[in-house]
Amino acid sequence: MVTTGTWDIKESVSSPVYSTGKRPIKIHTKTVSDEMSNNHYESCIEACNQCLTACENCASSCLHEQDLKMMARCIELDRDCADICSLAARFMARGSPYAAKLCSLCAEICQACGDECAKHHMEHCKQCAAACHKCAEECRKMA
Repeated sequence: MVTTGTWDIKESVSSPVYSTGKRPIKIHTKTVSDEMSNNHYESCIEACNQCLTACENCASSCLHEQDLKMMARCIELDRDCADICSLAARFMARGSPYAAKLCSLCAEICQACGDECAKHHMEHCKQCAAACHKCAEECRKMA
């Protein structure tokens, strides 16, 4: 038992017990490993992270293309898609009750980004389109 000011903290195997000296208060806690061990979001989180990386790469590469004006919509969608994928992955990782709603929006944005990237012949756009379409499919499963 550890005494900290007026609180006594007793360690137990499952969770700590806090006591004011009168009646112990047991705090139920979950660990990240508990959440991740049965996380049904794993494949979607992975798809979001791969999409995020592909979109960041595509946007950066598009900035170096000859006809930058032609790539403007691609770059805009790459940025939106990367941001929503990052946010969706974080919501799923922490088990947010809003993850499904966010995945629905993520799927919509990923689909739009993938469709735009598929219009271009550059290899970075082709890779981005594939990652976006895969992510959209995974996110629709979560929504």
